[in-house]
Amino acid sequence: MSDLPNGWRADDQEAARQLVDRYIDRLVALARRRISQRLASRLDPEDVVQSVFRTFFCHAKEGKFQIRDQDDLCKLLMRITVHKVLKQVEHHTAAKRDAHLETEQGNRTMDRMQELLSKDPTPEAQVMFIDQLEHVVAQLGPTPRKILEMRMQGYTEKEIAVQMNVSDRTIRRVLERVRGLADQAGFRP
Repeated sequence: MSDLPNGWRADDQEAARQLVDRYIDRLVALARRRISQRLASRLDPEDVVQSVFRTFFCHAKEGKFQIRDQDDLCKLLMRITVHKVLKQVEHHTAAKRDAHLETEQGNRTMDRMQELLSKDPTPEAQVMFIDQLEHVVAQLGPTPRKILEMRMQGYTEKEIAVQMNVSDRTIRRVLERVRGLADQAGFRP
């Protein structure tokens, strides 16, 4: 096993191919698990793993790695993979590239909505939802709490603004704050 990276340093392309064959499936699976559904359309786990092997072979050829056994090699490749995925996620979630700001298009959105609405939540999911909701609501003052309650009851932003005698902008600002608090709390409706 330890001859594979050493063999590649000596330009043994067969050793490089064997090394890639041995680890590629495991590394692609690791990268796939680390990439969110939203980013899956932008990031290909196989592209990430190709970059991992380019980095590995470049540095291995220069003698920058001390690899004693198969376990060391596996850990190193996994660390490089996780690092590269995190860097790509950081890149694709920065400012205007943020995939979380995108909206899904077409029938997929409606199909997904129908799928979610057709399922009854489990008792555990109901309890978790209520706990998360109570955590978010506890951080609100009386006016934002009332705005949230009315919005959850189906009132539009304009209707809330009229009934509470506040501006539409205030309603939007409160709802944005609630979304931020929900995101921080890991709220999953």
